[in-house]
Amino acid sequence: MASKTLCGLRIRGSDLNDLKSILFPGDGKEAVAFALCGQSIGPFGIQLLVREIVPLPTESYQNRSPFETTWSTTAILPLLNRLEKEGLSLLKFHSHPGGLAEFSEFDDVSDQELLPHCYAWNPRGSHGSVVLTETCATGRIVDANGTFRNIDTIRVVGSRLRSVNKSKISIQVSEAQRRLVQAFGEGTYAELAGLRVAVVGASGTGSLLIEALVRTGVRKIVIIDPQSVESVNLNRILHSTVKDAKTGKYKARVAGAALRSIGFDIDIVEMVGSLDDPEVIRAIANCDVVMGCVDNRIARQQLCRLAAYYLLPYIDTGVAIHANSSTGEIQSVNAAVHYFEPGQSFIARGVFSTEALREEAMAKTDPAHHAEQKKAGYVSGVDVERPAVMPLNMIAAGLAANELLTRIHGYRIGDTEGSTAETFIALDLGFAKHGADTGVCKALEPHIGEGDCIPLLGLAVLTEAEEAA
Repeated sequence: MASKTLCGLRIRGSDLNDLKSILFPGDGKEAVAFALCGQSIGPFGIQLLVREIVPLPTESYQNRSPFETTWSTTAILPLLNRLEKEGLSLLKFHSHPGGLAEFSEFDDVSDQELLPHCYAWNPRGSHGSVVLTETCATGRIVDANGTFRNIDTIRVVGSRLRSVNKSKISIQVSEAQRRLVQAFGEGTYAELAGLRVAVVGASGTGSLLIEALVRTGVRKIVIIDPQSVESVNLNRILHSTVKDAKTGKYKARVAGAALRSIGFDIDIVEMVGSLDDPEVIRAIANCDVVMGCVDNRIARQQLCRLAAYYLLPYIDTGVAIHANSSTGEIQSVNAAVHYFEPGQSFIARGVFSTEALREEAMAKTDPAHHAEQKKAGYVSGVDVERPAVMPLNMIAAGLAANELLTRIHGYRIGDTEGSTAETFIALDLGFAKHGADTGVCKALEPHIGEGDCIPLLGLAVLTEAEEAA
């Protein structure tokens, strides 16, 4: 895996809007606010996750001008106590109304005098400073010795996905991707190339989605699947072979080998593991987008939970063919894609209930007890594995890849905030429709941006070895 070299910042679109309203009150003078942050420390670096925006009280300002501001540091004492109590990191935001997204010499002195003291309250945090203009931002971490380290990426997660850091990564457009740039523009291509995307599930839909992402411009991809190829998979897993099935080659390895054979300059990480593996959770949390191609409610809800804790956009896709159990006659053929902002979930959206989730968990962990409960009428049973075929998987994978594109580029006509959270296609009836989001899940809302905790995601199953010892 990659070394811990990068540092990133994630903020929800709503929080960025609140921050701008505080820092740009309309008088043309600098202003100050703070962000309390969780963090993700993983194989690809450190991500700071904005949990809460706290404005500097008006009475704490000593001087405000278009070029500098001074204020009483006693205003942050309550925040320092929270760093210690809640294990949070502190970011100081201030505006440059003139539009210069660079730190001044005055900023350097101010940050070195203030921020190293934060490590006395939380030595495990990453405390820093961000300059914000109306259009972009520049950030840095200030360590306990007063040394600066750049924040490499500042990503906004909302109904649209974008980066706002001033220093953009220079992207060389290859001949293979030139037509993509012609269609969507260099900005979209650069955003795609800069994202690290985690794809959970490398079977029927997942193998097709992975291929579509890489050929559409994604250059960094993490492939996660615990299973090996079997003969029953050969009708739907792209690039899988009879030999793979005979040797039990892992699905993630099949997908990774196929991507490398293309010859593109891409960063591929294959993980043979499940969502019960803390190493897998840390890797996904360290990515910029998670895309789920899983076949059960438990995994889907856990990915919603992960997305909330780590401020990740989550795109889920699935297919279903319903047939009459006695006649074999097909009753419906469906594909769906869901886009979740942090804190949204299938349960809040009404796709499935907590009762259905409980039943599925019971069937997985205690099948004998589940059978007894079903016989007694306490549970309604769970869906058996449904057949899927590659043409239907292709539709679902294409929808998911296009969902990522539209969240970056915004080409969907008539799209308004939260109005296209779900895309549903019924092939048997020949129609497609969009569904709106229904808001944040109350159970997840307190954990938005919490980041690393013990145990991860607050789930006992993710207790790590050193914690259990």
